[in-house]
Amino acid sequence: MSITSFSRDQILDGLKRYEPTITNRLRILFVQDHIDADSFDQACSLYSNLKGASYDDVIIIEKFQGSYDKLLPMVSNDGFETPLGRVEANDALRNDFCDEDDDFFIDDAGYRENMAVYDQLMMLQCVLSDFKVLSIQVVDMRTSIIRELTSAIAELMRDRNALIIICADAAASDAEKLGKLQAAIDERTFSRLMNYLNTGDAGINGAGPFATGVLLADNWELDTCLNLPENGTNTMLSGHSCLHKYEKNSL
Repeated sequence: MSITSFSRDQILDGLKRYEPTITNRLRILFVQDHIDADSFDQACSLYSNLKGASYDDVIIIEKFQGSYDKLLPMVSNDGFETPLGRVEANDALRNDFCDEDDDFFIDDAGYRENMAVYDQLMMLQCVLSDFKVLSIQVVDMRTSIIRELTSAIAELMRDRNALIIICADAAASDAEKLGKLQAAIDERTFSRLMNYLNTGDAGINGAGPFATGVLLADNWELDTCLNLPENGTNTMLSGHSCLHKYEKNSL
């Protein structure tokens, strides 16, 4: 059962079961692209760390389904409607990305009702208030495209009060594979990480968004931590990036 069929009270009850465990202000979240009954508790555990936080903008990055000649499309919606209400899109920010680089396009070819943005907004609407959203889809895993996307976000969002949500599917991964990714992150061996993702051996569907999150965190000098699954549990992507000494309540 998808989270989009959950009520606000169900989501709030799930969030109440968890207290924040990350004391520093979060800039990037790594999340399972779709949240269902199996991944709901893990999503609540991760999103509970946003309690008390405030962001002006949330950028949600997910994989484009299929192939397309426009490599970094952004759907043209002026807002996204979920069962919990409407979240306005930041049209000015969307245009800023188009001005930043030629591979960004306002384009609806990738729009579908089951985009990951809707699952994540259901959680965000229960922990944040008064924010705007921007959806970016990644078509191509080429290193040049990932670095281009990373550079644009780093430049435009560095000094803004924004949260970046990285969506991918880690169901085909496991603790050992995620551990290898974490080791590459810690050692800053990003060529090795990109090669591992490109082979498919890491079990990450949505490697482009994932790599973007990792490289962006490095650009912003953030610490990145992936939550490794326990034995016998389903592998769901969960992780975060934050500046080690930056308290989330300092704004």
